[in-house]
Amino acid sequence: MNVLELYRRLPRTNCGACAQKACMPFAVALARGDATAEACPGLTEEQRGEIVGGSAKGDWRETVVAGLRAEVAGLPFAEIAPGLGASLREGAMLIRCLGREYRVAPDGAIDAAGAASPVAPWTKILLLHYVRTRGDAPPTGRWVAFTELKAALMKSKSFAREAEEPLRGLFDRDEGAAERALERLGAVREAGLPAPVAWRLDALPRIPVLVLYWPPEEEFASKCKVLFDATADRYLDVESLTFLIEGLAKNIEHGPDAAPHD
Repeated sequence: MNVLELYRRLPRTNCGACAQKACMPFAVALARGDATAEACPGLTEEQRGEIVGGSAKGDWRETVVAGLRAEVAGLPFAEIAPGLGASLREGAMLIRCLGREYRVAPDGAIDAAGAASPVAPWTKILLLHYVRTRGDAPPTGRWVAFTELKAALMKSKSFAREAEEPLRGLFDRDEGAAERALERLGAVREAGLPAPVAWRLDALPRIPVLVLYWPPEEEFASKCKVLFDATADRYLDVESLTFLIEGLAKNIEHGPDAAPHD
């Protein structure tokens, strides 16, 4: 059973009761074997018995993209674009993600604005999730750790392993190269913070992130922390935020089309 088939069998109410907080990411978790049908309170026992997770075939990302496009199609772009920090051009939204501008058409199709290169599926998923939320909370300027975001405690180890540790490794390997890559993405160096190295980046228009790095010292190993604006979870769920920072690390290491997961 693929992701879209799993999604169609879910209540599709986005009730927030499961760890994924929405039905599409829950369907992805089912397909990958990271969740079970018992985690959805909206399913009957009979429906749970019909669902077989962990059996997605083909490129599950493209299946997720198709489902998200169906959700985005028909949204009132003119109304929601300002809240997302997006601009409008000929009915499409222009959104900057990790230093690159993308065009989201009214039917959910995505291309790289002003470029002929294809857009990686993981980027499409992030952008479509971002649009689907219809953002309604301007950034506050208050930085918080990942664990302070909604439903993040159970995902904190994954975030540290899959997002912060790869960034730390890039800084450890070549701090100068990592900083130059961040600068190319539009990040700016921040002063007056506890970490000796701090960069602020608008990963998405309404999702600024702060990358903090402490180089190794004689008695201490190096450390890297990523902070978010307190409103970040109003725009993306914590799994998508993890995916976003994974993408940032891959972007720094390999370029804009490198995927967080193979």
